[in-house]
Amino acid sequence: MGSLISLAYFALLISVLIDIILIDESRIKHLGKVTWIFLVIFMPFIGSILWFAIGREHQSTAPSSLPFGASERRAPLPSQEVSTTEAEIAKLDAEIEYFQRQEKIRALEDELRKRKQLP
Repeated sequence: MGSLISLAYFALLISVLIDIILIDESRIKHLGKVTWIFLVIFMPFIGSILWFAIGREHQSTAPSSLPFGASERRAPLPSQEVSTTEAEIAKLDAEIEYFQRQEKIRALEDELRKRKQLP
């Protein structure tokens, strides 16, 4: 049992030292990187707790790290509007009307060409 506790204690010490060494300088708070390393080496348990509690700046969660079914993922983007059946029908009616006008314009242009060719 004692060896298991010692192994966990040693794993904590190593993981904290690796975290301190690999973390970006801009995310370290209160002390310098070398000072934190010495603090953890000379007071491993207290230094480790202090490092995780006050020594590092934790990253905020990014939208890409949300769980699969999170409601934030299902929310529509601001550029997308939520469409209803009535809105879709209105869009289709407007599109039909546009193409009917285009067809009428083509027919009138053809008639105009024919009139210009007659005299």
